[in-house]
Amino acid sequence: MYSLAHALRRAASANPQGAALRCAGRSMTWPQVLERTAGIAAALRSLGIRNGDRVGILAANSDDYFLCLHAIPWAGGIAVPINTRLAEPEMRFCADDAGCRALLVDAGQVAAAAAMRESLAAVEQVVCFGGGEVPQGVKSLDALLADCRPCGDAGRGDDDVAALYYTGGTTGRAKGVMLTHASLLIGILQWANALGVTQRDRFLIVAPMFHLVGGLNAIATTMLGAQACVLARFDAPLALREIEAAKATKAALVPVMVDLIVEQLAHSSADVGSLRKISYGGAPMTEASLKRAMAALPHVGFYQVYGQTEGGPSISVLTPEDHVWSGARTGKLRSAGKPLPGTEVAILDARNGPLPPGATGEIGVRGLSVSPGYWNLPEETAKAKAGGWLHTGDVGYIDDEGFLFIVDRLKDMIITGGENVYSTEVENALSQHPAVAECAVIGIPSARWGEAVHAVVRLAEGAEATDKEIIAFCRQRLAGYKCPRSIEFRTAPFPLSGTNKVLKRELRKPHWQ
Repeated sequence: MYSLAHALRRAASANPQGAALRCAGRSMTWPQVLERTAGIAAALRSLGIRNGDRVGILAANSDDYFLCLHAIPWAGGIAVPINTRLAEPEMRFCADDAGCRALLVDAGQVAAAAAMRESLAAVEQVVCFGGGEVPQGVKSLDALLADCRPCGDAGRGDDDVAALYYTGGTTGRAKGVMLTHASLLIGILQWANALGVTQRDRFLIVAPMFHLVGGLNAIATTMLGAQACVLARFDAPLALREIEAAKATKAALVPVMVDLIVEQLAHSSADVGSLRKISYGGAPMTEASLKRAMAALPHVGFYQVYGQTEGGPSISVLTPEDHVWSGARTGKLRSAGKPLPGTEVAILDARNGPLPPGATGEIGVRGLSVSPGYWNLPEETAKAKAGGWLHTGDVGYIDDEGFLFIVDRLKDMIITGGENVYSTEVENALSQHPAVAECAVIGIPSARWGEAVHAVVRLAEGAEATDKEIIAFCRQRLAGYKCPRSIEFRTAPFPLSGTNKVLKRELRKPHWQ
């Protein structure tokens, strides 16, 4: 049976003396991780968590986060990592939509969780990990552990849901993507095979674990019995020091992190000679940035990973052999690589039929690692998986050597600093401003973030508002990274298609030419 519990038991058995988890000067072996995970699971069951119950995690990266991510499925529950960068109403929506019975939080989020608890429909318990004083009505994980003995795992696996990761929605509401034990672990095996990582690797976990860049790499260390070196947040100097101290061999980064590390290297004496692999993705990476990174880190192999939460999450990988600037394979650098073994990718026509090599259409994916769908959204699931393929919303083609090229993507999505921002969600917030008559949100070029959120606004007749006022209004309703960085006021009518939809490509054109 595919299960996270089995993966953890195997790690403890296959690498009993090896370092498993390193964070803030603390370290644990795999047998210690196993025992602590089983203890946290027992604490959850003492609170009434049973098979299929959802448990939210609202915290920054830490060794406790890593343990809770494993302990929830061990107890039979479904882990719901919640993005700490969200605004409070967005956090509340995720917890309510999933029906979380408990929230596991750290000291940085305990006050927000305690304040939200009154308005959360299903949450019965808020549990704080990491030590220290906790507010009234919040339980301490350390205190619970003192009264519990480690328990056996609940026996869930295969097609049972292990986690819900919330992703933005084109309709303006987030959707919980279901990841089963089997889909998650099979996807990690495919990814690990493509990247050539093994038990001997030491993973730098600096991307947040509430995203699958960090979450997948964390769980991959368990699958392999490797080591996870966890940082609470990304900071380039700190990341370089951790690579040196832990002799990290593998890092998963979004492009802006790569840029900042390369900038910092010029002013740092840190020894990063142990680093052998960097996987990057989640946002466009410019050719100039990639050239700088490869020149600064000539001993490192770069792997571009293309994917999405629903897709496994990894779909294809461009390996170091194709990160070349001259010769016959130069053009492959513009591709997203080849599909992972066991993942089928096709370019689909309007009837969901596969198109021949070279033809352009929507990218469709199917395979054992693909998500079974969205939590409590059967119609959205059916739409996303019409014709038996996961519809990615990305447009591309496959060349005659099997390389996948992405030529366009879902128009309403902006990727800024590795975060997905759906324009409809931002437009919903903007439209609540009493002075806004019409608005459209697009992505415009940003040297640092890849894209920046830009709003085109037409004010109501006689109304007045400044760009700062409108941005501040959005910040009360949305996570900071979703808010417009710039506002363009327009008096002329918006360009419309034949079906009266705003032609965002016309609004984008001046910025991208």
